[in-house]
Amino acid sequence: MTSTKLDQDTRQCLHRLEAIFGKVFEHLDTLAEHVVTIWDVITAEGNKPTIKDLAFLQAAIKEQLSENDTYIHGTGVVVEPEELADQTLFLEWFYRTASGKIAPMVLNFNHQSETFYNYQSMPWFTRPKLTGRASVEGPFVDLYGTELYILAFSVPIFANGHFVGVAAADVALHEFDQLLTRCLLHMQNEAFVINGEGRIVAANSSNWCVGNLAGRPAGANLYQLRPLSIDWTLVVLPGPQ
Repeated sequence: MTSTKLDQDTRQCLHRLEAIFGKVFEHLDTLAEHVVTIWDVITAEGNKPTIKDLAFLQAAIKEQLSENDTYIHGTGVVVEPEELADQTLFLEWFYRTASGKIAPMVLNFNHQSETFYNYQSMPWFTRPKLTGRASVEGPFVDLYGTELYILAFSVPIFANGHFVGVAAADVALHEFDQLLTRCLLHMQNEAFVINGEGRIVAANSSNWCVGNLAGRPAGANLYQLRPLSIDWTLVVLPGPQ
Protein backbone atom coordinates (compact mmCIF):
# COMPACT_ATOMS: atom_id res chain seq x y z
CA MET A 1 0.00 0.00 0.00
CA THR A 2 1.38 3.38 -0.95
CA SER A 3 1.88 6.23 1.49
CA THR A 4 -0.64 8.27 -0.55
CA LYS A 5 -3.32 5.66 0.07
CA LEU A 6 -2.43 5.50 3.74
CA ASP A 7 -2.72 9.28 4.03
CA GLN A 8 -6.12 9.18 2.33
CA ASP A 9 -7.35 6.41 4.63
CA THR A 10 -6.12 8.27 7.68
CA ARG A 11 -7.62 11.56 6.59
CA GLN A 12 -11.01 9.98 5.93
CA CYS A 13 -10.94 8.06 9.21
CA LEU A 14 -10.04 11.16 11.20
CA HIS A 15 -12.88 13.04 9.50
CA ARG A 16 -15.36 10.31 10.44
CA LEU A 17 -14.11 10.12 14.04
CA GLU A 18 -14.27 13.87 14.49
CA ALA A 19 -17.82 13.93 13.10
CA ILE A 20 -18.93 11.41 15.73
CA PHE A 21 -17.35 13.38 18.56
CA GLY A 22 -18.50 16.63 17.03
CA LYS A 23 -22.15 15.64 17.15
CA VAL A 24 -21.98 15.25 20.93
CA PHE A 25 -20.03 18.45 21.47
CA GLU A 26 -22.37 20.41 19.20
CA HIS A 27 -25.25 19.50 21.50
CA LEU A 28 -23.24 20.44 24.59
CA ASP A 29 -22.17 23.76 23.11
CA THR A 30 -25.83 24.56 22.43
CA LEU A 31 -26.75 23.80 26.05
CA ALA A 32 -23.85 25.93 27.27
CA GLU A 33 -25.00 28.85 25.12
CA HIS A 34 -28.50 28.60 26.60
CA VAL A 35 -27.05 28.71 30.12
CA VAL A 36 -24.91 31.76 29.34
CA THR A 37 -28.00 33.56 28.00
CA ILE A 38 -29.88 32.79 31.22
CA TRP A 39 -26.97 33.94 33.39
CA ASP A 40 -26.43 37.16 31.43
CA VAL A 41 -30.07 38.22 31.66
CA ILE A 42 -30.51 37.45 35.36
CA THR A 43 -27.14 38.66 36.66
CA ALA A 44 -27.59 41.92 34.72
CA GLU A 45 -30.52 42.54 37.06
CA GLY A 46 -28.27 41.95 40.08
CA ASN A 47 -29.76 38.53 40.85
CA LYS A 48 -28.63 34.92 40.85
CA PRO A 49 -30.42 32.30 38.72
CA THR A 50 -32.68 29.75 40.40
CA ILE A 51 -33.67 26.16 39.73
CA LYS A 52 -36.82 27.45 38.02
CA ASP A 53 -34.72 29.44 35.56
CA LEU A 54 -32.83 26.31 34.47
CA ALA A 55 -36.10 24.51 33.69
CA PHE A 56 -35.90 26.42 30.40
CA LEU A 57 -33.29 23.85 29.29
CA GLN A 58 -35.57 20.85 29.57
CA ALA A 59 -37.03 21.12 26.06
CA ALA A 60 -33.58 21.06 24.39
CA ILE A 61 -32.42 18.19 26.59
CA LYS A 62 -35.47 16.04 25.93
CA GLU A 63 -35.35 16.78 22.20
CA GLN A 64 -31.77 15.51 22.03
CA LEU A 65 -32.61 12.31 23.91
CA SER A 66 -35.64 11.72 21.66
CA GLU A 67 -33.59 11.57 18.46
CA ASN A 68 -33.57 8.08 16.95
CA ASP A 69 -29.93 8.19 15.90
CA THR A 70 -28.53 9.52 19.16
CA TYR A 71 -26.08 7.54 21.27
CA ILE A 72 -26.42 9.95 24.17
CA HIS A 73 -28.10 8.20 27.10
CA GLY A 74 -28.14 11.11 29.53
CA THR A 75 -27.43 14.80 29.27
CA GLY A 76 -27.87 18.15 30.95
CA VAL A 77 -26.18 20.92 32.88
CA VAL A 78 -24.32 20.57 36.18
CA VAL A 79 -23.96 23.78 38.16
CA GLU A 80 -20.97 25.04 40.12
CA PRO A 81 -21.76 25.12 43.88
CA GLU A 82 -23.22 28.39 45.21
CA GLU A 83 -24.02 29.72 41.73
CA LEU A 84 -27.78 29.33 42.21
CA ALA A 85 -29.81 31.43 44.62
CA ASP A 86 -31.88 28.56 46.00
CA GLN A 87 -29.70 25.43 45.83
CA THR A 88 -26.05 24.70 46.64
CA LEU A 89 -25.63 21.66 44.36
CA PHE A 90 -27.85 21.10 41.35
CA LEU A 91 -28.09 19.54 37.93
CA GLU A 92 -30.74 19.81 35.25
CA TRP A 93 -30.41 16.31 33.84
CA PHE A 94 -32.53 13.75 31.99
CA TYR A 95 -31.73 10.24 30.78
CA ARG A 96 -33.26 7.42 28.78
CA THR A 97 -34.38 4.52 30.93
CA ALA A 98 -34.11 0.85 29.89
CA SER A 99 -37.70 1.08 28.60
CA GLY A 100 -36.83 4.11 26.47
CA LYS A 101 -38.69 6.60 28.63
CA ILE A 102 -37.04 9.99 29.22
CA ALA A 103 -36.85 10.66 32.94
CA PRO A 104 -35.25 13.28 35.22
CA MET A 105 -32.16 12.21 37.13
CA VAL A 106 -32.67 12.34 40.90
CA LEU A 107 -29.50 12.27 42.99
CA ASN A 108 -28.66 12.56 46.68
CA PHE A 109 -26.99 15.86 47.62
CA ASN A 110 -27.09 15.28 51.37
CA HIS A 111 -23.50 15.64 52.59
CA GLN A 112 -24.24 13.40 55.59
CA SER A 113 -25.47 10.49 53.49
CA GLU A 114 -23.36 7.51 52.41
CA THR A 115 -24.80 7.90 48.91
CA PHE A 116 -23.98 11.62 48.65
CA TYR A 117 -23.32 12.45 45.01
CA ASN A 118 -20.30 14.74 45.08
CA TYR A 119 -19.81 15.78 41.49
CA GLN A 120 -17.30 18.45 42.54
CA SER A 121 -14.58 15.78 42.70
CA MET A 122 -15.40 14.02 39.43
CA PRO A 123 -12.98 14.48 36.49
CA TRP A 124 -15.74 15.26 33.95
CA PHE A 125 -16.57 18.29 36.15
CA THR A 126 -13.17 19.31 37.51
CA ARG A 127 -11.13 19.00 34.30
CA PRO A 128 -13.20 21.45 32.21
CA LYS A 129 -13.28 23.80 35.22
CA LEU A 130 -9.49 23.78 35.60
CA THR A 131 -8.50 23.72 31.93
CA GLY A 132 -11.33 25.62 30.28
CA ARG A 133 -11.43 22.84 27.67
CA ALA A 134 -13.76 20.06 26.60
CA SER A 135 -13.26 16.66 28.20
CA VAL A 136 -14.09 13.01 27.53
CA GLU A 137 -13.66 10.84 30.63
CA GLY A 138 -13.90 7.10 30.99
CA PRO A 139 -15.00 4.54 30.23
CA PHE A 140 -16.47 3.80 33.66
CA VAL A 141 -19.65 2.31 35.11
CA ASP A 142 -22.43 4.83 35.71
CA LEU A 143 -23.32 3.63 39.21
CA TYR A 144 -25.69 6.51 39.93
CA GLY A 145 -27.74 6.39 36.76
CA THR A 146 -28.12 3.78 34.04
CA GLU A 147 -25.39 1.40 35.32
CA LEU A 148 -24.05 1.32 31.76
CA TYR A 149 -20.36 1.38 30.88
CA ILE A 150 -20.13 4.97 29.70
CA LEU A 151 -17.99 7.82 28.45
CA ALA A 152 -18.67 11.23 30.00
CA PHE A 153 -18.43 14.19 27.62
CA SER A 154 -18.38 17.70 29.09
CA VAL A 155 -17.66 21.31 28.20
CA PRO A 156 -17.12 24.23 30.59
CA ILE A 157 -19.66 27.03 30.84
CA PHE A 158 -18.32 30.52 31.44
CA ALA A 159 -20.63 33.51 31.91
CA ASN A 160 -18.77 36.83 31.73
CA GLY A 161 -15.52 34.93 32.20
CA HIS A 162 -16.81 33.24 35.35
CA PHE A 163 -17.15 29.44 35.59
CA VAL A 164 -20.76 28.48 36.37
CA GLY A 165 -20.78 24.76 35.54
CA VAL A 166 -20.57 22.24 32.73
CA ALA A 167 -22.82 20.93 29.99
CA ALA A 168 -22.35 17.16 29.91
CA ALA A 169 -23.53 13.94 28.28
CA ASP A 170 -23.22 10.24 29.03
CA VAL A 171 -22.57 8.00 26.03
CA ALA A 172 -22.88 4.21 26.22
CA LEU A 173 -19.49 2.69 25.42
CA HIS A 174 -20.86 -0.34 23.54
CA GLU A 175 -22.68 1.94 21.08
CA PHE A 176 -19.84 4.43 20.78
CA ASP A 177 -17.30 1.64 20.30
CA GLN A 178 -19.35 0.27 17.39
CA LEU A 179 -19.36 3.68 15.69
CA LEU A 180 -15.61 4.13 16.10
CA THR A 181 -14.90 0.58 14.94
CA ARG A 182 -16.92 1.13 11.75
CA CYS A 183 -14.66 4.09 10.97
CA LEU A 184 -11.53 2.02 11.58
CA LEU A 185 -12.77 -0.86 9.42
CA HIS A 186 -12.62 1.43 6.39
CA MET A 187 -8.84 1.54 6.78
CA GLN A 188 -6.57 -1.00 5.15
CA ASN A 189 -3.99 -0.78 7.94
CA GLU A 190 -4.35 -1.97 11.51
CA ALA A 191 -5.50 0.92 13.65
CA PHE A 192 -6.99 1.70 17.02
CA VAL A 193 -8.16 4.68 19.07
CA ILE A 194 -6.80 5.40 22.56
CA ASN A 195 -8.17 7.77 25.19
CA GLY A 196 -6.20 10.23 27.30
CA GLU A 197 -5.06 7.44 29.63
CA GLY A 198 -3.66 5.46 26.73
CA ARG A 199 -6.38 2.80 26.88
CA ILE A 200 -7.76 1.29 23.69
CA VAL A 201 -11.36 2.34 23.07
CA ALA A 202 -11.84 0.81 19.61
CA ALA A 203 -9.76 -1.25 17.16
CA ASN A 204 -10.13 -2.82 13.72
CA SER A 205 -8.10 -5.89 14.63
CA SER A 206 -8.45 -8.64 17.22
CA ASN A 207 -4.77 -8.07 18.02
CA TRP A 208 -5.82 -5.15 20.21
CA CYS A 209 -8.25 -5.50 23.11
CA VAL A 210 -10.56 -2.69 24.16
CA GLY A 211 -9.69 -1.49 27.66
CA ASN A 212 -6.03 -2.49 27.53
CA LEU A 213 -3.25 0.03 27.88
CA ALA A 214 -1.50 0.47 24.55
CA GLY A 215 2.18 1.25 24.14
CA ARG A 216 3.63 2.91 21.08
CA PRO A 217 4.11 0.11 18.51
CA ALA A 218 7.21 0.42 16.35
CA GLY A 219 6.52 2.35 13.16
CA ALA A 220 3.05 3.48 14.24
CA ASN A 221 1.76 6.90 13.26
CA LEU A 222 -0.14 8.89 15.88
CA TYR A 223 -2.87 11.40 15.05
CA GLN A 224 -4.37 13.36 17.91
CA LEU A 225 -7.93 14.60 17.57
CA ARG A 226 -6.74 18.16 18.12
CA PRO A 227 -9.67 20.02 16.56
CA LEU A 228 -11.84 18.73 19.41
CA SER A 229 -9.39 19.72 22.17
CA ILE A 230 -9.43 16.24 23.69
CA ASP A 231 -6.55 13.89 24.39
CA TRP A 232 -7.71 11.03 22.17
CA THR A 233 -5.43 9.62 19.49
CA LEU A 234 -5.76 7.54 16.33
CA VAL A 235 -2.89 5.04 16.14
CA VAL A 236 -2.17 3.66 12.64
CA LEU A 237 0.22 0.71 12.32
CA PRO A 238 2.39 0.02 9.26
CA GLY A 239 0.86 -3.40 8.56
CA PRO A 240 -2.57 -4.28 7.06
CA GLN A 241 -5.52 -5.57 9.11
